[in-house]
Amino acid sequence: MKKILASILAAISVLSLTACGENPVTPNPASPSAPQTSDPNSVVTFEKKNFAPIEITGDNVLNSVRVFDTMYEDNKQAMFSPLSLNMCLGMVETGAAGDTKKALDAYLGNTDYAKFAEEYLEHAKSFTHEENNEYSKYKNVFEIANSFWASDSRPFNEDYKKRVAESFAAELETLDFTKSEKAADKINGWVNKKTHEMIPAIVGPSQLGKDTAAVLVNTIYFESAWSDKWYVPKEKEKFTNADGSTVDIELMRNGGNSYFENDNATAFSCRYKNGMKFIGILPKNEGDFTLESLDINSLLESESWDYDVSARMPKLNFESSFPLTEALKAAGLEVAFSPSADFSPMRTDGEPMWIDEVIQKTKLELDDEGTKAAAATAIIMKDEAAMIDPRETKEVFLNRPFAFLIYDDEAEQIVFMGKVTALD
Repeated sequence: MKKILASILAAISVLSLTACGENPVTPNPASPSAPQTSDPNSVVTFEKKNFAPIEITGDNVLNSVRVFDTMYEDNKQAMFSPLSLNMCLGMVETGAAGDTKKALDAYLGNTDYAKFAEEYLEHAKSFTHEENNEYSKYKNVFEIANSFWASDSRPFNEDYKKRVAESFAAELETLDFTKSEKAADKINGWVNKKTHEMIPAIVGPSQLGKDTAAVLVNTIYFESAWSDKWYVPKEKEKFTNADGSTVDIELMRNGGNSYFENDNATAFSCRYKNGMKFIGILPKNEGDFTLESLDINSLLESESWDYDVSARMPKLNFESSFPLTEALKAAGLEVAFSPSADFSPMRTDGEPMWIDEVIQKTKLELDDEGTKAAAATAIIMKDEAAMIDPRETKEVFLNRPFAFLIYDDEAEQIVFMGKVTALD
């Protein structure tokens, strides 16, 4: 399976960002990247940003990193799921043609994402299994869900719907988007259920209407206990924020399973009981950084089991929202957001249709016992109508700005990727 998946796509991701101390950290309400709302049906609005062009390669990991770095701006913490976005874009790519398909293929690093999705969804089932976790509050769950919500007044191609249902295991349903509150409730109820109530809503009624042709949604839910539980000492340690200020927090301690190092960073991995890895990444330079500057691909390739590893890190509890529309336009997908977009394989009436908005929400809870993480992405489409010799010990203490991954090493998929530059 690994070779098959690797040949289809060189390692896509899901990213998460978080920060914490003893208590959950909430985003800065003033930040356009992290709006707060207590009403699950309220629309999340963002300040529109115009990003400089993002150079896109055939490497989806690098493309995802560049999009994240562009969106991160001045956030203390943020979370982004490349895998969730890729699944959503993959459903759209399956119904694209011409230059629109070429642009989507370039971003995804794949000319047939539907084939990859079908195989990866089967592979992902291996991470959900029953295990005796009576001493832990965490189960072993990894669930990916897709859905296609079509306007009941648009003629969508039956072959397209069949392929999305078969390759993406997408649930298909028609909605009357002119009844926007009811339509939003239906979509949000599905998202809330699929994310185990971690993400209660993804769209608001004002984002839907008579010109809404379809909404495509992906959700990812991850939950697992650690293979080796972390130790939480009573004494606190200093965490240095990107601006040089410090806070006293608990830093959990553990021994890492493997060690990574390139010219830009060191890292440790800790295994989850479901088989995935958490990878904590410490830049060699202090202060703020970009994920691209860490060269994630070469770091992952450097994995070594030749050292004992001493690891420390904070607990994490954070949620965030990202408006992806402008960043994806800057990443070469402008054609997909234009009325000139070619989504003719999706429709039978030949009417123009384009992507209007892409939204993603993520949440992560990580403590000494395990991790829960969820992502939801929505694409709204519109139209016009034994004895061991002593070994050297490597230390990786995440006591200043750091990054992290939750990684499926069997299929070379980054499921979550994150960055923390400040704690409160």
